[in-house]
Amino acid sequence: MKIRAIKTRDILAVGSRVSKLTRIGFERHPYPALLKEPAQFWDEVFIANEAYVLGEVTHPRIRRKLAYDATTHQLFLEFIEADTLDDLVCQGITLTDSKRTHHLLQSVAETLADMHAGIFCGRPIIHNDLKSRNVLVPVATPQETRLIDFSHAYFEGNLPPFITDNQHNPTGTAKYMAPEKWAGDFTKGFKGDVFAFGVTAYYVSTGKHPYDGTTEQIEQAIRESPTPSPLKSEAQLLRSTAAIIMDCLEKNPDRRPSMEQVARVYTESASLFK
Repeated sequence: MKIRAIKTRDILAVGSRVSKLTRIGFERHPYPALLKEPAQFWDEVFIANEAYVLGEVTHPRIRRKLAYDATTHQLFLEFIEADTLDDLVCQGITLTDSKRTHHLLQSVAETLADMHAGIFCGRPIIHNDLKSRNVLVPVATPQETRLIDFSHAYFEGNLPPFITDNQHNPTGTAKYMAPEKWAGDFTKGFKGDVFAFGVTAYYVSTGKHPYDGTTEQIEQAIRESPTPSPLKSEAQLLRSTAAIIMDCLEKNPDRRPSMEQVARVYTESASLFK
């Protein structure tokens, strides 16, 4: 990617420890792109990892990689005008439009199921950092989602060094990390994604995370405390989806469903919304 081809730059504000993000426009090209650059030196590893993983992905619900410059660690991605699922929760939209919320979560579940099966991907992929902020809802298609941020993702059976070298320092976002990850076990990758989906679906459906507090309190709750049913909230939630969310949040990874099973529940129950 020739840097001189860039015509405009619009630095985007981000609310957490992530790489630098810039919306860029090109000479003689009508569509903008997203430029991802290291904010700290260790970001270079994660940006390189994302470029590597996305190189084998053509899924229509996953943000596309456009180009990667390994010498500067600049990753060019498809730019999507969108809110995140987290934005919609904070705006109160997910609590007031249960039908749309169901379809958005169905979209996420189906995308993860495809990833785990290797559909539109060279090999089965574990996202490894699923959360409400990593799901976009495009302005142009408000019933659809796009999964983003594959910086911690990996292919089945290929744990990257940033995980294997730091097994006692869990990788991911605390509220979404499965119990086994807190214990240093990163071998249950698919089931870790299932747990993270359960947390995401719980939060998006009810407006509250099932586990909250300090990092220590979150860890204890995830590993030891019973998870309150989302049906106890004031949200309009189908019993079938509430049940599958609770199944996703099982402490024992072997008792969690597959993402294919989760997607099937959301798909089959979608007709219940008028």
